[in-house]
Amino acid sequence: MKTMKALSFLPGALALMLAASPIIPAFTNPAFAGPGGMGERGMKFNQLNLTEAQQAQMKQIHDAARQQMDAILTDEQKAQMQAARDQRQRPNLNLTEEQKAKMKAIRENTQSQMEALLTAEQKQKLEQLRQQWRERRQQQQQSN
Repeated sequence: MKTMKALSFLPGALALMLAASPIIPAFTNPAFAGPGGMGERGMKFNQLNLTEAQQAQMKQIHDAARQQMDAILTDEQKAQMQAARDQRQRPNLNLTEEQKAKMKAIRENTQSQMEALLTAEQKQKLEQLRQQWRERRQQQQQSN
């Protein structure tokens, strides 16, 4: 129960980092649920069996990244992000090229730091889960 509670912050926390630009699919993006994929992606962390230490370190990494991303967004963009999150929609933030580049760098750095915390077995499991997600997403796109 404690593990589930501790993991519950991860999908929402990472949503902010990933919502601004879908260029790099990193860990999870639950605030902006797409058809069929949201819950499955959010389950990645549950299936990785993270230790409490890993969870705490990931939270620290996430919090730092969120602060960096918040600093990049204008007040208007932050309001648009919150409104979209409340409606469970993807925001259109009209990011500048500079903002996009900074967001991408933060996401890549955050993903790298988080993956560095994983054991070899967890990394392997994460890659399997990502592959399954990609296959399901491709099937959904083909059926649309």
